[in-house]
Amino acid sequence: MKQLPPWKDFRPTPRPGALEGAIMNRRNWVLLLPATMLLLACAIACGGSGGGGDDDSNNAADDDLSADDDAVDDDSSDNGDDDSVADDDSVGDDDTLPDDYVAPWPQNNIESPDYDESTAPGPLRQKGQAYDEWYLSHHQPFYGSTLEILFTDDTRTQVANYFGTWDSCFWTGMYLASQAFRYYVTGDPQAKANAKKTVEALDGHLHVTGKFGYLARYRGPQDPLVLPSDCADFEGCHLVNEGPYAGDFWIGETSRDQYHGFMMGMCLAYDLVDDEDMRQMIRDDVTEILDYVISNHWVIVDWGAEPTSTPNVVLPNMQLLWSLIGYHLTGEERYKTVVAQWLRNKNRPIMAAAGISVFNRYWAYYGNNLAQELFYNLLRLGKVYFSEDDYRFFKGLYENQANRWVALSHNPFFALVHMSQGNYTPAPGSDEYQAQLEQDLADFIDPPSYQRGVTPPVVELDPVSVWLADFFDQHPFLRQLLGVNIQPQAKEAYRIMDQCPTHLFWENSPFLTSCPNPENAAYVYPGFDFLFAYWMANYHKFIAKNM
Repeated sequence: MKQLPPWKDFRPTPRPGALEGAIMNRRNWVLLLPATMLLLACAIACGGSGGGGDDDSNNAADDDLSADDDAVDDDSSDNGDDDSVADDDSVGDDDTLPDDYVAPWPQNNIESPDYDESTAPGPLRQKGQAYDEWYLSHHQPFYGSTLEILFTDDTRTQVANYFGTWDSCFWTGMYLASQAFRYYVTGDPQAKANAKKTVEALDGHLHVTGKFGYLARYRGPQDPLVLPSDCADFEGCHLVNEGPYAGDFWIGETSRDQYHGFMMGMCLAYDLVDDEDMRQMIRDDVTEILDYVISNHWVIVDWGAEPTSTPNVVLPNMQLLWSLIGYHLTGEERYKTVVAQWLRNKNRPIMAAAGISVFNRYWAYYGNNLAQELFYNLLRLGKVYFSEDDYRFFKGLYENQANRWVALSHNPFFALVHMSQGNYTPAPGSDEYQAQLEQDLADFIDPPSYQRGVTPPVVELDPVSVWLADFFDQHPFLRQLLGVNIQPQAKEAYRIMDQCPTHLFWENSPFLTSCPNPENAAYVYPGFDFLFAYWMANYHKFIAKNM
């Protein structure tokens, strides 16, 4: 009989709803709509909903998002421009482009492969190599999907159980991205082999379910080290006893975040790993998923044709990104059509609402990680597929919504999204972002990343979190209704070594003043979070091999 650790549950309660999830949740509209409208009003008043402004000499009405140099501007919108003078856009006058412009396929936006791999590895590279080796040896048992481990004791020589099947698809997508970055930087054939194996593992997640386009959270053999002892009685656990996957099991009730991680990893592997058979598998799998969600009106439905019980509505910004990835990989017109529809200016308020992240500072912090993943690929691909006006709009959303709440918060992944895709200009001699990036990667524990008992130091509390915690304590029915559990938080983010250990650091709040889990050196996290940030930093040339 498999025993679950007392602090873990193989089936965590479906994540409750910060605004990212609540936008499509009717029960939360009544409470969240007033706050949302207030935030939007503040953002508009502060120029934060899209960035830009207008420096026309006549200060005429203009909804362009960058400064015009027109002497007179009679635009009623930023398309259909009849000005006789071109805008000061670097590409000329993009006002003549249609409202739903999408660049012709194919386009690409990847770093030039001019990396210096001739030097001796510095401490960070040595740590990255050690994490790569540890992960490869321990955390992709069976078919290659990511799992965390409970060993029998602190020597970490014998596995008692594997855990993490609930989020394995998402984690595996992030690991795939790390190996794509690594291979592009180093040309290491082992990294290429890892990427190909991981793509095949994710392909298994997609096809083990037997339902076109429906993705499993995890697929593995019916091995007691990973198979839930109550699988036969648990609705989300499925035993496969016939067909090509006979002898396997899979976990369902798949939420949109699992698809999100899948799409991110597959897209980066396609762009950065030069293996045509693998790329064809990625094209086929992404096509299947997109045709499935589009045919179901962007609702994830299970093998019984019912919406999953976890967050199942694909939000507008995810619809845009996933369709853009599909178009980027395949050139299919049907995906371009979806991209074009969401790029229309009339849909910008919807995109702005879908991107609000302020609430994630205080609860459902994982939503920040989802937002950063979304904007990383959206801006990376949008730079070559969108009109300059649309690109500026989404870059403004990123800076003023997703980034402003997490800037310089001791999260190297978030810092790297800003440094590679945002309004980042290195400050000579005293660059806070570069300094904190190097500090955070150095502070991250050497492998393996295990469940440490951490007591964060006493610091000044964030007054908003104190007020919110007191408010919900006084109104417990609201706490129950919204599914929130806000506690007083630190005003400033803790350094990595003082943050609560977890399987994915980048979705864990760095403001928590207490950590729930006790010390347990036998419980080991996969470490793909360090690999993802470290190799991403190398790919974008913020960290070199000898550092």
